[in-house]
Amino acid sequence: MSETPASPAPRRRMKPLLRHGLEFGPVIIFFIVLQLTDVFIATGVLMGLMTAAAAIAWAIEGRVSGLILFGLVTVLAFGTLTLVLHDEEFIKIRPSIYFTTLAGVLVVGLAIGRLFLQSLFEYAFKIDHAGWRKLTWRMAGFFVVLAIANYFVSQNFSLETWASYKVFAVPVMMVAFMMAQTPLLMKHALPEEGPTGEA
Repeated sequence: MSETPASPAPRRRMKPLLRHGLEFGPVIIFFIVLQLTDVFIATGVLMGLMTAAAAIAWAIEGRVSGLILFGLVTVLAFGTLTLVLHDEEFIKIRPSIYFTTLAGVLVVGLAIGRLFLQSLFEYAFKIDHAGWRKLTWRMAGFFVVLAIANYFVSQNFSLETWASYKVFAVPVMMVAFMMAQTPLLMKHALPEEGPTGEA
């Protein structure tokens, strides 16, 4: 009698609070260290914390989300340039490069028939294909706005003002953007699956 192969264990997922802590916690600590020391020490701390965040995500889920991984790569690259060349402009411009690249990836994904946004947020939203396409276009446009806004603030205001904008204004803008998508999410929501075993 052949044995039925065991089904693979479901992948562990981090709780939303922990996920947000790993994504935004390093930036908040970067801001605090910046106020107490200087941008170069704060940059080194940010690089270490982003590396630790990726390691924690890997330890819990066995993988690192695309957002955390890409954030780590850009922080290590631009942070290294900041420290080696002793020029704060590199770490200040990093968010613009980050958001522009994300927007480009989303648009390229649409062009080749891939909904990268769905793979990132399918655990949070249950919407149909048309909904994911619309949300992807909107998200790409929003990332472009964030990239332009970061460049404007970084080039026209002090380092401290830029850091405050990054830590406080950007998360508020993100929350406001997602709240504004509620009608779209409701319109394209998939019907909930009924209990199994019903006649």
